[in-house]
Amino acid sequence: MTPYRLRAAALALALGGLGLACDSEEAFPNIDELDQLRSLHTQTRTPPKDGTNRVDGVERAAKLGDLLFHDEKLSRCGTVSCQSCHGGEGRTVDTPTAEGCGGQRTVRNPPTVLNVAYNRWFMWDGRADRLWNQAVLPLTNPVEMNSDATVVAARLGAPEYRTEYQALFGKFPEEEAGPTLLTNVGKVLAAYERTLVRIDAPFDEDVKRFIAAAEAGKAEDDPAYLGLKTFVRKGQCVVCHKGPALSDDLFHNIGVKDSSAGAGGQWAALESLLDWEFNAASPYSDAPSGTDAGRLKTLRTQAKQEEMEGAFRTPSLRNVALTAPYMHNGEQATLEDVVDFYNKGGDPAGSFTGRRTDTIVKLDLSDEEKQALVALLKSMTGVVR
Repeated sequence: MTPYRLRAAALALALGGLGLACDSEEAFPNIDELDQLRSLHTQTRTPPKDGTNRVDGVERAAKLGDLLFHDEKLSRCGTVSCQSCHGGEGRTVDTPTAEGCGGQRTVRNPPTVLNVAYNRWFMWDGRADRLWNQAVLPLTNPVEMNSDATVVAARLGAPEYRTEYQALFGKFPEEEAGPTLLTNVGKVLAAYERTLVRIDAPFDEDVKRFIAAAEAGKAEDDPAYLGLKTFVRKGQCVVCHKGPALSDDLFHNIGVKDSSAGAGGQWAALESLLDWEFNAASPYSDAPSGTDAGRLKTLRTQAKQEEMEGAFRTPSLRNVALTAPYMHNGEQATLEDVVDFYNKGGDPAGSFTGRRTDTIVKLDLSDEEKQALVALLKSMTGVVR
């Protein structure tokens, strides 16, 4: 059996027979692969409603959130806003880490906020479980905005904010308790961020066209053939980058070199999320006994260190050409570097925390396959709405 067939057989067993293991001579796509392709294109145009945030989808809240997102005076130093780390086309920074108050540097590369309202978990290590409580983290992080309720209350006392806040939440900012104020600021920021949707990429039309070609028995004649074949079969990208979001929104240890304090990934962040005063099961949630609370309870009872240590969230591949550099530490400068990283099976053992996910193996991609995969990734850039 060839090395590729051995990898494919092992992968099929690990994934419960999802049809990813294919004879290297078998025509592409097979029935299972065709189903995977059908699931990839075009998300719903409106992100799912967040029941834990009562102002989610409220236009007035989104407008206030837009103002606050760009306001440097929400930071203690007066020079850092949300926009500072989430600007430009990619809504992130073009450096491995970002600069916060006093010239301090973040430990990780800021994830993009494009399409962020489609996520199930937030931050690279999943230490936030809703978009609104995620916003509280950079706001209060000493390395980033270094703010607190006192700074926030003083800023929201400005005329352009005070009346709008009262209209949304029924009290003026100075009348709120500190945690409630931070929560409400997070919720209006989330109301704005849910509008940052960029989908409808050339990739979607390419997939539709390819499916039609495959159903007509002409798959190999389609210009997307090699890129999609590499993505789905030999490159195994679809194992984690699946569905219309092009992410399983789960956590995996892909073997990224990291000796920082945050190298523990999801496992290191687990207790802080479960015990956090702002999580979705807290009194600050607008649905503290809803499905999110159940999800946290399940996470508490089923967490396994061997699966979570050194594991980081799978980012969406939508708009990935706009968000360099890549990985949670910004280790990879280009998409070509990312493909090479996966082609070699990740960084050497011992250079990262935890155990590498079983499906991260050497891929033996040809130069032509690498180029086709990079071209496919670049086609995932959506239009501006």
